[in-house]
Amino acid sequence: MSQYEQPSIVARLQESIDAVLVPRGFAAGGVGVSDGRRQILWCAAADDFAKRFPRLPTSQEPPEGWRTMCTDVIVDLAAAGGEWRVTDVNVEGDDLGQLLAGLGLTVAAERAAALTGSSAQSCLVPLPQLLLELLDGARSER
Repeated sequence: MSQYEQPSIVARLQESIDAVLVPRGFAAGGVGVSDGRRQILWCAAADDFAKRFPRLPTSQEPPEGWRTMCTDVIVDLAAAGGEWRVTDVNVEGDDLGQLLAGLGLTVAAERAAALTGSSAQSCLVPLPQLLLELLDGARSER
C-alpha cells in the first residue's frame, strides 16, 4: 500500500476492534475473504477467556475440558450498495445483543441490534465500545 492510500474500511474496523480485544487476551483480528463477503475473527484461549469473563455463557467449561479450544469473536460483513455492511457480530456463536441483554445491559443490547445492516464506517466507534461494555460487564459476578 502506498503512503497515500487509505486503509480499507474493513481494515480500519479490524484495527478499532483490535484496540479493545487484544489487550483483553485476544490475538489480533484476521480477515477472511469470500465472494462479496468478509469475516473478521479474533481468538482467545478458552480457559483464559473463561477466567477473565466468567459471566458469559461461553465461559462454561465443556465436559471434555478446554484443551486447545479457542473462544472467537466474529464480525461478518457483506458488500451492499457499494459499501461494506455488518451482517452479524457474535462471540462463539452467541449474538452480541443477546449477550449484552443477558448481562442486564439492555440499552447496549438495543444499540448492538441496531448495528446489523449498518455500514462498517458507521460501526467504527460503536462496535468496539459495545464489545468493551460486554467484556467489562462479564468480568465478575455482581
